[in-house]
Amino acid sequence: MGMCPVCNGMVSLELKCQECQSQQVDYGRIMDYYEKYDAYLPIDLTKLNNGITNDFEEEKCPHYLQCSQCGKTSVHLVNEQ
Repeated sequence: MGMCPVCNGMVSLELKCQECQSQQVDYGRIMDYYEKYDAYLPIDLTKLNNGITNDFEEEKCPHYLQCSQCGKTSVHLVNEQ
């Protein structure tokens, strides 16, 4: 199990929207937005059921992003350390 540098406050995501090139806002791990208590489950367990291929095997942390200008949403996979 790796550690996400973004979730642990070591770095921040600064990504541009592919539609309008505005700054995207990071809203954290996508698993925190599932069911009521999913944010409290072990991270590796939720990775096995989140619908993203190989995020568990490749030690990637999926983050939910939204453009501050046009509102487009996306998922960015952060490399865990």
